[in-house]
Amino acid sequence: MANVDRPNGFTLVKTFSGAPLSALVRTVGVADGEDIFVGDVINLESGLADPGATDDAALLGIAIGFGKVDGDGYPLGPYNPASLETLYYEDAASTHTEWVVYYVPMVDGVFAVQTNADLDLAVGDACDLVDAAGDAASGRSRQEVGTSTNADFLVVELPNIVGNDPSLTNAVVYVTATQAEQAFK
Repeated sequence: MANVDRPNGFTLVKTFSGAPLSALVRTVGVADGEDIFVGDVINLESGLADPGATDDAALLGIAIGFGKVDGDGYPLGPYNPASLETLYYEDAASTHTEWVVYYVPMVDGVFAVQTNADLDLAVGDACDLVDAAGDAASGRSRQEVGTSTNADFLVVELPNIVGNDPSLTNAVVYVTATQAEQAFK
């Protein structure tokens, strides 16, 4: 039976260290020029979050929320106080200097993601980020992993999920970044 095609970016499922997931949340400013969706991989460009990092870029983390900052530059929380219905960071409608992205760092994280093809991945295999525009209606990322040319990720587990066949297209795999960067604010 075929796997369901439901790309929704990356989701933190566990850590190598056993650290509680809620203790990992960080913030960083948003770069100008691109929308960012929940589940998008981000990296740092000029000290700001930039989604869809590919081509051997070190990866910062996975976006989990967005929020505005107050007049002193401190985050108000993972929401837009002017519109609680904001589901993603929309660059065209926002001034990027007023926003931060909440993210879970790549360091120590294990993330669930869907494959974009029949890759027949095994534990230890490399795969790459496949960037795609997010879904504005749901606010979710549509990023997936695909054939490896840059080895952005390593497969660390083939999860035993009902309806998931790792030998078919759209399989869910657990991955970790091969190059992770860190930022502290």
